[in-house]
Amino acid sequence: MTVTVNKDILLHPDFSQNLNEILCNYLNALIDEELEKEDADFDFIDECADAINSIRNGFVDAVIPVISRKDFMAKLGIRTVRFSKAFAAVIAAALMLVAANGIIASATDYNIIEEVSKKIVEFFTQEEEPPEPTTQPVTTTTAPPVTQESSTDESTTAVRKAEAITVEFSSQFKKEYNVGESFSPDGIQVFLIYDDGGREKIERKDYSLKVPSDFGKEAGYETVTVTFKDFESSFKVRILNTKETPLLTSVYATFPPGYEFKSDDLENIDLSRMRVFAVYSDESEKELTADEYTVKFEDNSTLFEKKVFVTVTYKTASCSFTVFKA
Repeated sequence: MTVTVNKDILLHPDFSQNLNEILCNYLNALIDEELEKEDADFDFIDECADAINSIRNGFVDAVIPVISRKDFMAKLGIRTVRFSKAFAAVIAAALMLVAANGIIASATDYNIIEEVSKKIVEFFTQEEEPPEPTTQPVTTTTAPPVTQESSTDESTTAVRKAEAITVEFSSQFKKEYNVGESFSPDGIQVFLIYDDGGREKIERKDYSLKVPSDFGKEAGYETVTVTFKDFESSFKVRILNTKETPLLTSVYATFPPGYEFKSDDLENIDLSRMRVFAVYSDESEKELTADEYTVKFEDNSTLFEKKVFVTVTYKTASCSFTVFKA
């Protein structure tokens, strides 16, 4: 810690009343600080310890020679001669008055300790004299004229930069839909985020929503995208089946009569005449277009036979068949 005795310490209202305790605390602090140094001054530590014992035993006058020394003043952070002399004087006076306070206060209504405190206030409220001149030559320079900055500098007129948009939702927002329901924008709140951490709400008319064209037709998750100028943010909503919603149960493929499950080129099997159907829980069927299902070819050839296992998949359902080398 750094121990410094300054105007704030000496002007403290408790200074005159608790001077003994204040001095002991500072002396202990000085001892601790000195012990932390690599080249600790143990003579100074012993003197501080003796001074503490003197104060504790009521011999405050024995402390005056110690606290009046120049090196002791330096330890306390008091550097100038004027402050050193003044500090030693007021401490000596206050110590003597504290020692005699029990007798003086009982003999008169005039509180001498308070008077000493007033003198301290008067002294430290005066302006401090300039530091004593040193033997080093003083070099003087002329400072350049100070130009008053305009009140419209960059720091006061800097424009915030937009960085992103964020989407929040109120209690009105619908995050789950049943199959067949249309998307509702109610409860969506869009904010523009700035580089200084601030944000600004964007009105509904100023941003756009991109909703899938087949939204809500089947169970699963749908992605909705919010766009404002060059910024985008997306979120998902869930589509649920109802008891009345037909569920996909299977898928099958058909071929024209006489179709041969053989091919001269197993890497390029011709499936142009294949038709694929989806079957639902209400026994309805739907013929699928080629872009609605996927076809996977897997080579299952053996040493004696060349063949490819073909799998047709639509969502969660699939069917398979084998095509042999012709």
